[in-house]
Amino acid sequence: MKTLMFHSVGCENEDWYRRWLSISIEHFENFCKHLVNNNYQTVFLDSWVEDPNAKKNVALTFDDGYLDNLVYAYPILKKHGLKGIIFINPEFVQEGTEIRPSLEDVWNNKIDKSKLTKLGFLNWAELDFLQKSGVFDIQSHSMSHNFYFHSNKIVDIYTGQPKYNWLPWLSQPKRKPYYINEDQSKFVKTGFPIFEFDRALRVRRYIPNEKFIEYSINEYSKVGDKINKKEFINRLNNKLNEMPGQIESEKDMRDRYIYDLSESKRIIEEKLNKPADFICWPGGGFNQISVDVAKEGGYVAMTASANKVKSLNINGIGIISRNAMTSFIQTPSRDHYIKNSQFLVTLFKFHEGDTINKYKYRFRKLLLLIRDKIS
Repeated sequence: MKTLMFHSVGCENEDWYRRWLSISIEHFENFCKHLVNNNYQTVFLDSWVEDPNAKKNVALTFDDGYLDNLVYAYPILKKHGLKGIIFINPEFVQEGTEIRPSLEDVWNNKIDKSKLTKLGFLNWAELDFLQKSGVFDIQSHSMSHNFYFHSNKIVDIYTGQPKYNWLPWLSQPKRKPYYINEDQSKFVKTGFPIFEFDRALRVRRYIPNEKFIEYSINEYSKVGDKINKKEFINRLNNKLNEMPGQIESEKDMRDRYIYDLSESKRIIEEKLNKPADFICWPGGGFNQISVDVAKEGGYVAMTASANKVKSLNINGIGIISRNAMTSFIQTPSRDHYIKNSQFLVTLFKFHEGDTINKYKYRFRKLLLLIRDKIS
Protein backbone atom coordinates (compact mmCIF):
# COMPACT_ATOMS: atom_id res chain seq x y z
CA MET A 1 0.00 0.00 0.00
CA LYS A 2 1.29 3.44 -0.94
CA THR A 3 0.64 6.36 1.41
CA LEU A 4 1.07 9.84 -0.08
CA MET A 5 1.53 13.21 1.60
CA PHE A 6 -0.25 16.31 0.33
CA HIS A 7 -0.96 19.61 2.05
CA SER A 8 -2.80 22.21 0.00
CA VAL A 9 -4.56 22.10 -3.40
CA GLY A 10 -5.08 24.96 -5.85
CA CYS A 11 -3.12 27.72 -4.09
CA GLU A 12 0.22 27.44 -5.88
CA ASN A 13 -0.13 30.96 -7.34
CA GLU A 14 -1.48 32.69 -4.24
CA ASP A 15 0.33 35.40 -2.27
CA TRP A 16 1.35 32.96 0.45
CA TYR A 17 4.83 32.28 1.80
CA ARG A 18 4.25 28.51 1.75
CA ARG A 19 2.48 28.27 -1.61
CA TRP A 20 5.04 25.62 -2.57
CA LEU A 21 3.01 23.29 -0.33
CA SER A 22 0.13 23.50 -2.80
CA ILE A 23 -0.67 21.11 -5.65
CA SER A 24 -2.14 22.72 -8.75
CA ILE A 25 -5.69 21.73 -9.68
CA GLU A 26 -4.48 20.52 -13.08
CA HIS A 27 -1.84 18.26 -11.52
CA PHE A 28 -4.28 16.94 -8.92
CA GLU A 29 -7.09 16.28 -11.40
CA ASN A 30 -4.77 14.36 -13.75
CA PHE A 31 -3.37 12.37 -10.84
CA CYS A 32 -6.88 11.40 -9.71
CA LYS A 33 -7.71 10.28 -13.26
CA HIS A 34 -4.55 8.15 -13.27
CA LEU A 35 -5.61 6.39 -10.07
CA VAL A 36 -9.08 5.64 -11.45
CA ASN A 37 -7.85 4.55 -14.88
CA ASN A 38 -5.34 2.17 -13.33
CA ASN A 39 -7.76 0.63 -10.82
CA TYR A 40 -6.20 1.98 -7.63
CA GLN A 41 -8.42 2.04 -4.54
CA THR A 42 -8.10 4.99 -2.19
CA VAL A 43 -8.61 3.97 1.43
CA PHE A 44 -8.68 5.36 4.96
CA LEU A 45 -5.92 4.38 7.37
CA ASP A 46 -7.90 1.65 9.12
CA SER A 47 -7.44 -0.27 5.86
CA TRP A 48 -3.70 0.24 6.24
CA VAL A 49 -3.91 -1.47 9.64
CA GLU A 50 -5.82 -4.39 8.11
CA ASP A 51 -3.49 -4.85 5.11
CA PRO A 52 -0.48 -2.52 4.80
CA ASN A 53 0.87 -4.49 1.83
CA ALA A 54 -2.16 -4.24 -0.49
CA LYS A 55 -0.51 -3.17 -3.76
CA LYS A 56 -3.48 -1.40 -5.33
CA ASN A 57 -4.49 0.52 -2.19
CA VAL A 58 -3.46 4.16 -1.87
CA ALA A 59 -3.95 6.49 1.11
CA LEU A 60 -4.06 10.19 0.21
CA THR A 61 -3.16 12.22 3.31
CA PHE A 62 -3.47 16.00 3.62
CA ASP A 63 -1.61 17.76 6.44
CA ASP A 64 -2.68 20.85 8.42
CA GLY A 65 -6.38 21.26 7.58
CA TYR A 66 -6.25 23.98 4.92
CA LEU A 67 -9.52 25.47 3.68
CA ASP A 68 -8.66 24.49 0.12
CA ASN A 69 -9.06 20.83 1.12
CA LEU A 70 -12.80 21.63 1.13
CA VAL A 71 -12.78 24.17 -1.70
CA TYR A 72 -10.78 22.15 -4.25
CA ALA A 73 -9.69 18.69 -3.03
CA TYR A 74 -13.11 17.54 -1.80
CA PRO A 75 -15.05 18.17 -5.05
CA ILE A 76 -12.35 16.63 -7.23
CA LEU A 77 -12.02 13.53 -5.05
CA LYS A 78 -15.81 13.17 -4.87
CA LYS A 79 -16.14 13.49 -8.65
CA HIS A 80 -13.69 10.62 -9.18
CA GLY A 81 -15.01 8.43 -6.36
CA LEU A 82 -11.82 8.80 -4.33
CA LYS A 83 -11.13 9.64 -0.68
CA GLY A 84 -8.44 10.98 1.62
CA ILE A 85 -7.36 11.72 5.17
CA ILE A 86 -6.91 15.19 6.68
CA PHE A 87 -4.57 15.56 9.67
CA ILE A 88 -5.58 18.62 11.70
CA ASN A 89 -4.28 20.68 14.63
CA PRO A 90 -7.24 21.85 16.75
CA GLU A 91 -5.37 25.08 17.56
CA PHE A 92 -5.49 25.92 13.83
CA VAL A 93 -9.21 25.28 13.35
CA GLN A 94 -10.90 28.58 12.47
CA GLU A 95 -13.92 30.01 14.23
CA GLY A 96 -17.25 29.96 12.42
CA THR A 97 -20.19 27.69 11.68
CA GLU A 98 -20.57 28.42 7.96
CA ILE A 99 -19.64 25.84 5.32
CA ARG A 100 -17.91 27.94 2.70
CA PRO A 101 -18.48 27.43 -1.06
CA SER A 102 -16.40 24.96 -3.03
CA LEU A 103 -15.62 24.08 -6.63
CA GLU A 104 -18.72 21.91 -6.55
CA ASP A 105 -20.80 25.10 -6.12
CA VAL A 106 -19.02 26.55 -9.14
CA TRP A 107 -19.91 23.48 -11.20
CA ASN A 108 -23.54 23.85 -10.07
CA ASN A 109 -23.57 27.55 -11.07
CA LYS A 110 -24.12 28.73 -7.49
CA ILE A 111 -21.02 30.93 -7.39
CA ASP A 112 -18.35 32.26 -9.74
CA LYS A 113 -14.97 30.61 -9.34
CA SER A 114 -13.33 34.01 -8.74
CA LYS A 115 -15.48 34.43 -5.60
CA LEU A 116 -14.19 31.32 -3.84
CA THR A 117 -12.26 31.84 -0.61
CA LYS A 118 -9.16 29.66 -0.85
CA LEU A 119 -6.59 30.63 1.78
CA GLY A 120 -7.08 29.81 5.43
CA PHE A 121 -8.05 26.87 7.61
CA LEU A 122 -11.18 24.77 8.02
CA ASN A 123 -13.70 25.36 10.81
CA TRP A 124 -15.42 22.62 12.83
CA ALA A 125 -18.64 22.77 10.78
CA GLU A 126 -16.62 22.15 7.61
CA LEU A 127 -14.63 19.36 9.22
CA ASP A 128 -17.85 17.72 10.37
CA PHE A 129 -19.28 18.05 6.85
CA LEU A 130 -16.17 16.50 5.29
CA GLN A 131 -16.12 13.65 7.81
CA LYS A 132 -19.79 12.83 7.21
CA SER A 133 -19.35 13.05 3.43
CA GLY A 134 -17.34 9.82 3.40
CA VAL A 135 -14.78 11.53 1.17
CA PHE A 136 -12.46 12.50 4.04
CA ASP A 137 -11.50 11.03 7.38
CA ILE A 138 -10.16 13.46 10.01
CA GLN A 139 -7.16 12.46 12.11
CA SER A 140 -4.65 14.12 14.47
CA HIS A 141 -1.69 16.33 13.61
CA SER A 142 -1.17 17.21 17.32
CA MET A 143 -2.62 20.26 19.03
CA SER A 144 -0.10 22.97 18.32
CA HIS A 145 2.24 22.42 15.33
CA ASN A 146 4.66 24.65 17.26
CA PHE A 147 8.40 25.14 17.08
CA TYR A 148 10.38 25.74 20.29
CA PHE A 149 13.87 26.89 21.20
CA HIS A 150 16.01 24.03 22.52
CA SER A 151 19.35 25.67 23.36
CA ASN A 152 20.83 29.00 24.43
CA LYS A 153 22.70 29.42 21.14
CA ILE A 154 21.41 32.47 19.26
CA VAL A 155 21.17 31.86 15.51
CA ASP A 156 19.33 34.95 14.27
CA ILE A 157 17.48 38.14 15.14
CA TYR A 158 13.80 38.62 14.36
CA THR A 159 13.03 41.39 11.88
CA GLY A 160 9.74 40.03 10.54
CA GLN A 161 11.17 37.26 8.35
CA PRO A 162 8.37 35.02 6.93
CA LYS A 163 10.37 31.87 7.72
CA TYR A 164 9.87 32.65 11.42
CA ASN A 165 6.11 33.09 11.15
CA TRP A 166 5.75 30.52 13.94
CA LEU A 167 7.05 33.05 16.48
CA PRO A 168 3.78 35.03 16.38
CA TRP A 169 1.92 31.73 16.99
CA LEU A 170 3.61 31.56 20.40
CA SER A 171 2.88 35.21 21.10
CA GLN A 172 -0.81 35.14 20.16
CA PRO A 173 -1.91 31.49 19.76
CA LYS A 174 -5.57 32.37 19.16
CA ARG A 175 -4.55 34.07 15.90
CA LYS A 176 -2.86 30.92 14.54
CA PRO A 177 -5.68 30.00 12.11
CA TYR A 178 -5.43 33.41 10.46
CA TYR A 179 -1.69 33.68 9.89
CA ILE A 180 -1.96 33.16 6.12
CA ASN A 181 -4.37 36.05 5.62
CA GLU A 182 -3.00 38.68 8.01
CA ASP A 183 0.34 40.30 8.74
CA GLN A 184 1.35 38.93 12.14
CA SER A 185 4.94 40.13 12.06
CA LYS A 186 4.11 42.92 14.53
CA PHE A 187 3.05 40.36 17.15
CA VAL A 188 6.77 39.91 17.89
CA LYS A 189 9.06 42.87 18.44
CA THR A 190 11.97 43.49 16.10
CA GLY A 191 15.21 42.48 17.77
CA PHE A 192 13.78 39.37 19.43
CA PRO A 193 16.62 36.82 19.74
CA ILE A 194 16.09 33.54 17.90
CA PHE A 195 17.78 30.56 19.51
CA GLU A 196 18.30 27.11 18.01
CA PHE A 197 14.85 25.64 17.47
CA ASP A 198 13.06 22.51 16.33
CA ARG A 199 9.66 20.84 16.28
CA ALA A 200 7.72 20.96 19.55
CA LEU A 201 7.40 17.19 19.94
CA ARG A 202 11.09 16.51 19.38
CA VAL A 203 12.69 18.89 21.89
CA ARG A 204 13.16 19.71 25.52
CA ARG A 205 12.27 23.37 25.53
CA TYR A 206 14.68 26.19 26.29
CA ILE A 207 12.90 29.20 27.81
CA PRO A 208 14.84 32.50 27.47
CA ASN A 209 15.04 34.98 30.32
CA GLU A 210 12.45 37.74 29.77
CA LYS A 211 14.96 40.39 30.83
CA PHE A 212 17.39 39.14 28.22
CA ILE A 213 14.72 39.34 25.52
CA GLU A 214 13.98 42.95 26.55
CA TYR A 215 17.70 43.70 26.47
CA SER A 216 18.04 42.29 22.93
CA ILE A 217 15.03 44.25 21.66
CA ASN A 218 16.22 47.49 23.25
CA GLU A 219 19.77 47.11 21.97
CA TYR A 220 18.53 46.37 18.47
CA SER A 221 16.37 49.48 18.49
CA LYS A 222 19.53 51.56 18.98
CA VAL A 223 21.24 50.28 15.84
CA GLY A 224 18.34 49.20 13.58
CA ASP A 225 19.20 48.81 9.89
CA LYS A 226 22.85 49.67 10.54
CA ILE A 227 23.32 46.44 12.43
CA ASN A 228 26.12 43.99 11.70
CA LYS A 229 24.12 40.89 12.59
CA LYS A 230 27.09 38.67 13.34
CA GLU A 231 28.65 41.21 15.69
CA PHE A 232 25.29 41.89 17.34
CA ILE A 233 24.71 38.17 18.00
CA ASN A 234 28.22 37.87 19.48
CA ARG A 235 27.44 40.78 21.79
CA LEU A 236 24.20 39.12 22.87
CA ASN A 237 25.95 35.82 23.54
CA ASN A 238 28.44 37.62 25.79
CA LYS A 239 25.55 39.14 27.74
CA LEU A 240 23.57 35.90 27.96
CA ASN A 241 25.56 34.60 30.95
CA GLU A 242 24.25 37.50 33.03
CA MET A 243 20.63 36.65 32.25
CA PRO A 244 20.47 32.90 31.59
CA GLY A 245 17.31 31.10 30.57
CA GLN A 246 16.19 27.67 31.67
CA ILE A 247 15.51 24.23 30.25
CA GLU A 248 12.10 22.77 31.03
CA SER A 249 12.11 19.80 33.39
CA GLU A 250 11.63 16.32 31.99
CA LYS A 251 8.23 16.21 33.72
CA ASP A 252 7.16 19.51 32.13
CA MET A 253 8.31 18.27 28.74
CA ARG A 254 6.35 15.03 29.14
CA ASP A 255 3.25 16.89 30.34
CA ARG A 256 3.53 19.18 27.30
CA TYR A 257 3.74 16.17 25.01
CA ILE A 258 0.69 14.62 26.70
CA TYR A 259 -1.29 17.79 26.15
CA ASP A 260 -0.20 18.15 22.52
CA LEU A 261 -1.08 14.55 21.64
CA SER A 262 -3.91 13.51 23.95
CA GLU A 263 -5.86 16.77 23.84
CA SER A 264 -5.85 16.77 20.03
CA LYS A 265 -7.18 13.22 19.98
CA ARG A 266 -9.83 14.01 22.61
CA ILE A 267 -11.10 17.15 20.85
CA ILE A 268 -11.34 15.51 17.42
CA GLU A 269 -13.22 12.55 18.85
CA GLU A 270 -15.56 14.80 20.83
CA LYS A 271 -16.23 17.32 18.05
CA LEU A 272 -16.64 14.81 15.22
CA ASN A 273 -17.93 11.77 17.13
CA LYS A 274 -15.41 9.39 15.60
CA PRO A 275 -12.10 7.73 16.52
CA ALA A 276 -8.81 9.58 16.09
CA ASP A 277 -6.40 6.64 16.03
CA PHE A 278 -3.59 8.04 13.88
CA ILE A 279 -1.00 10.72 14.61
CA CYS A 280 0.88 12.59 11.91
CA TRP A 281 3.93 14.27 13.45
CA PRO A 282 4.27 17.91 12.34
CA GLY A 283 7.41 18.13 10.26
CA GLY A 284 8.25 14.53 11.17
CA GLY A 285 9.35 15.74 14.61
CA PHE A 286 9.28 13.17 17.44
CA ASN A 287 11.53 11.38 19.93
CA GLN A 288 11.28 8.32 22.15
CA ILE A 289 9.28 10.12 24.83
CA SER A 290 6.70 11.57 22.43
CA VAL A 291 6.35 8.16 20.77
CA ASP A 292 5.78 6.57 24.18
CA VAL A 293 3.18 9.24 25.01
CA ALA A 294 1.42 8.57 21.68
CA LYS A 295 1.27 4.85 22.45
CA GLU A 296 0.02 5.47 25.98
CA GLY A 297 -2.60 7.87 24.61
CA GLY A 298 -4.13 5.19 22.41
CA TYR A 299 -2.80 6.02 18.94
CA VAL A 300 -2.75 2.92 16.74
CA ALA A 301 -0.16 4.16 14.21
CA MET A 302 2.02 7.16 13.39
CA THR A 303 3.55 8.64 10.25
CA ALA A 304 7.32 8.24 10.03
CA SER A 305 10.04 7.04 7.70
CA ALA A 306 11.85 3.80 8.48
CA ASN A 307 15.13 5.70 8.91
CA LYS A 308 13.72 7.96 11.63
CA VAL A 309 12.62 5.11 13.89
CA LYS A 310 15.72 2.92 13.64
CA SER A 311 17.05 3.94 17.05
CA LEU A 312 13.67 3.98 18.82
CA ASN A 313 11.52 1.42 20.59
CA ILE A 314 8.38 1.47 18.49
CA ASN A 315 6.75 -1.74 19.70
CA GLY A 316 3.03 -1.21 20.14
CA ILE A 317 2.47 1.40 17.44
CA GLY A 318 2.35 1.06 13.65
CA ILE A 319 4.64 3.04 11.34
CA ILE A 320 3.12 4.62 8.23
CA SER A 321 5.74 5.69 5.70
CA ARG A 322 4.64 8.43 3.27
CA ASN A 323 5.90 9.87 -0.01
CA ALA A 324 5.64 13.62 -0.60
CA MET A 325 3.54 14.82 -3.53
CA THR A 326 4.23 18.29 -4.87
CA SER A 327 3.84 20.52 -7.93
CA PHE A 328 7.28 21.99 -7.28
CA ILE A 329 10.90 20.94 -7.43
CA GLN A 330 12.91 22.77 -4.79
CA THR A 331 16.48 23.83 -5.39
CA PRO A 332 18.70 25.87 -3.06
CA SER A 333 17.79 29.01 -5.01
CA ARG A 334 14.02 28.75 -5.38
CA ASP A 335 10.87 26.65 -5.70
CA HIS A 336 10.22 25.71 -9.33
CA TYR A 337 6.62 25.06 -10.36
CA ILE A 338 6.57 22.25 -12.94
CA LYS A 339 4.18 23.05 -15.79
CA ASN A 340 3.95 19.54 -17.21
CA SER A 341 0.33 18.52 -16.58
CA GLN A 342 1.35 14.91 -15.81
CA PHE A 343 4.06 15.82 -13.30
CA LEU A 344 2.19 14.39 -10.30
CA VAL A 345 1.63 11.14 -12.19
CA THR A 346 5.35 10.99 -12.99
CA LEU A 347 6.17 11.60 -9.32
CA PHE A 348 3.75 8.87 -8.21
CA LYS A 349 5.34 6.38 -10.61
CA PHE A 350 8.74 7.40 -9.26
CA HIS A 351 7.52 6.62 -5.71
CA GLU A 352 6.20 3.29 -7.01
CA GLY A 353 9.74 2.41 -8.09
CA ASP A 354 9.42 3.01 -11.84
CA THR A 355 13.02 3.40 -13.07
CA ILE A 356 12.23 5.55 -16.12
CA ASN A 357 10.20 8.05 -14.12
CA LYS A 358 12.84 8.11 -11.40
CA TYR A 359 15.44 9.23 -13.92
CA LYS A 360 12.98 11.66 -15.54
CA TYR A 361 12.51 13.37 -12.18
CA ARG A 362 16.21 13.48 -11.38
CA PHE A 363 17.12 14.78 -14.85
CA ARG A 364 14.51 17.55 -14.54
CA LYS A 365 15.93 18.57 -11.18
CA LEU A 366 19.48 18.58 -12.57
CA LEU A 367 18.39 20.89 -15.40
CA LEU A 368 16.82 23.27 -12.87
CA LEU A 369 20.01 23.31 -10.79
CA ILE A 370 22.03 24.14 -13.90
CA ARG A 371 19.56 26.86 -14.87
CA ASP A 372 19.80 28.38 -11.37
CA LYS A 373 23.60 28.56 -11.59
CA ILE A 374 23.52 30.16 -15.04
CA SER A 375 20.99 32.80 -13.99
